[in-house]
Amino acid sequence: MSSVLRFQRPRKLKSGTSPSDQRLPDVLANVAALLSQVEALKIKTADDARQAIFLLELANTCIRLIVGQTNLDEEVRKALLAHSAMIDMRLGAARRDASILKS
Repeated sequence: MSSVLRFQRPRKLKSGTSPSDQRLPDVLANVAALLSQVEALKIKTADDARQAIFLLELANTCIRLIVGQTNLDEEVRKALLAHSAMIDMRLGAARRDASILKS
């Protein structure tokens, strides 16, 4: 199973605009798209599980980078960390499933 992820190209920034503030909605939209892809997967093989693990790890890394590298409102920061914790739980389940599936 192969799929292509299409990320939006970075926009030219206006002077005085922080790059992280400018792209935050785009990054969050891409993270949501990654999670949607995982939900749409019909995991039947170890390769499917590995793809799900990769997408979940990518989404979680993006969230953690956002939290670590941007100035967020505390409520938004807590919500993103809660999403990250949920992804960690899904990663654990995906890894358990991958260990019992055959390629």
